[in-house]
Amino acid sequence: MFFRLWWIYSLVLMLSVSASASSKIVQSLIVEFPSNGRVIVQAREEVGKFPLMLFISEKSGEVLLQHSIKDKDKWLIPEKDDLSQPNLRFRVIRSKGFDSPLIMSVGVSYGGSDNAFYLTVFGEIKKDIKSLNDWPILANVQGGYYLGYLNKKLGYGLAAWNFIWGHSINESHYSMHKYEEEIYVLQDDKFNLTLHRVSRKKYDGNGSSSLREIGINVVDQRAGIPRIKNSID
Repeated sequence: MFFRLWWIYSLVLMLSVSASASSKIVQSLIVEFPSNGRVIVQAREEVGKFPLMLFISEKSGEVLLQHSIKDKDKWLIPEKDDLSQPNLRFRVIRSKGFDSPLIMSVGVSYGGSDNAFYLTVFGEIKKDIKSLNDWPILANVQGGYYLGYLNKKLGYGLAAWNFIWGHSINESHYSMHKYEEEIYVLQDDKFNLTLHRVSRKKYDGNGSSSLREIGINVVDQRAGIPRIKNSID
């Protein structure tokens, strides 16, 4: 038992050095996948570079996937002298509607009166660990993400929503807003956009109630992600 623990520790340490000499492991978790078995899932950050998600087979030590989380404006790249550095964290979503556990990774860039969140989902497709969306999906504090059962018509999928500021001159930043909503369904190896709409009414809070207009009753799953959950209030 001691030897096994020592071997795992040595393996993770070696991979930490080889994957990126100066990157920092900010979160690490072992997740059981149907085909790949126990996989070490890590979030890493490094000054001057986009954060990345790393998936390592616990059994073989093979790097199954190394994926940088990139936003178009490069807000997720930490700078040396930033007082408020961007962060990347993740959680595991297990749902009977998906064939494997899903890794919900969220990067956050901190702003003065709002934060920008970037979602990337990972899962096992035909024995391979893959990113399931081509580009991170954006949300703000008044917004959110949900993976799981949606409703009878849509089945299981991904819901993302975000506030729209400016439908009336009386709207302050944190007030009632209309919401832009996107519904994605997993087809083959990607979450494909199947519905895009704007809510008919305005809603307060994080806007998850806006999805009830189309029979979807969800919660913002960012609330279950370490560190990220402290940035959505």
